[in-house]
Amino acid sequence: MITDVILIMVSCVLFIQMGLADAIQSLLKVKFRILSCVKCSTFWFSLIYLLVNKTSLLLSVSTSFIASYVALWAALIYDTLARKYNNIYEQITSTEGADSHAESSGQNDTKKAGRDEVRKMQKK
Repeated sequence: MITDVILIMVSCVLFIQMGLADAIQSLLKVKFRILSCVKCSTFWFSLIYLLVNKTSLLLSVSTSFIASYVALWAALIYDTLARKYNNIYEQITSTEGADSHAESSGQNDTKKAGRDEVRKMQKK
């Protein structure tokens, strides 16, 4: 039971954080508040799952609330990792652009190739 609720929570977090919920809602041109909120979707999907599997009402509700609270923290961790990934990706791509620009113009010092030069190179 706990494993199933954890899988539901992770699925809800990834479904919303990766943008699938927004894509489906924009395609259908309908806004569902439950599908836009990590806590709401985790709570309701967990509750429905537990009640369908004939778990007691008290255990179902309390487990769903705990899962929705943990989902909030999981979403925060996901956002933090996504931000770090974006920063690293930006550094890698700007470094590669500066290296290729320095090689093509005969410069050996890649530190001199600033962001403006990289942007100019990308526009060409």
